[in-house]
Amino acid sequence: MTQNEIVKTILNLVHGNVRYADPYDRINLERGKELGVKGFTVQSAEEVLADIICDLQDLEHEICLNGSMEGASL
Repeated sequence: MTQNEIVKTILNLVHGNVRYADPYDRINLERGKELGVKGFTVQSAEEVLADIICDLQDLEHEICLNGSMEGASL
């Protein structure tokens, strides 16, 4: 994975998670409208932060594993 691909993946992971704590994101606006709740979010900011940390750690392990496998095939 190139540096550019890693950065894009990080941005996608973070953006994808932050959406669930953003009351102005389409997902939350639609669900809030269904429930009749203003400012609704699927997850709290703390939950989203925990998910981001887990996702980034998983990505780090994936990158390290792929790097090790590439080095072993030399």
